[in-house]
Amino acid sequence: MAYRERLMLSWWWIVVIAGLILSVAIVYFVYQPPGIAASVTLALVAVAAGAAAAGSTRVAVEPAGLRVGRNLLEWRYVADARALAEDETRDRMGAGADVQAFLATRPYIRRVVEVTLADPADPHPYWLISSRHPEELADAIRRAAHR
Repeated sequence: MAYRERLMLSWWWIVVIAGLILSVAIVYFVYQPPGIAASVTLALVAVAAGAAAAGSTRVAVEPAGLRVGRNLLEWRYVADARALAEDETRDRMGAGADVQAFLATRPYIRRVVEVTLADPADPHPYWLISSRHPEELADAIRRAAHR
């Protein structure tokens, strides 16, 4: 496998969420019986862990194609890939966006890779994929697509 990345929350988001859960837990332990407070705290931890796991997406350059979550884009349909700068990313996610584009983006990751498609029948003109290492991902996609 030429490239693999898991898009998940940054460590500082985890610290913020943990702080919120801790503050709610403190309030519950002060005003509620310990059993109820512990139950609420455990439920909040479970919900936060489930949400973080559900929001996690795998991006991989595989022999069969580009896999983003459960989606697979075969190499024969990839024309090009390029890493966008932060200002280009903001434009492609805002005013310069195409409503038919396939988006696998995360708001806590500032840059994306734009994958241009070579299939005129595809309703998506391009894919935008968040990446913490956009240059590496774009290079891996270009190498794999042009084999």
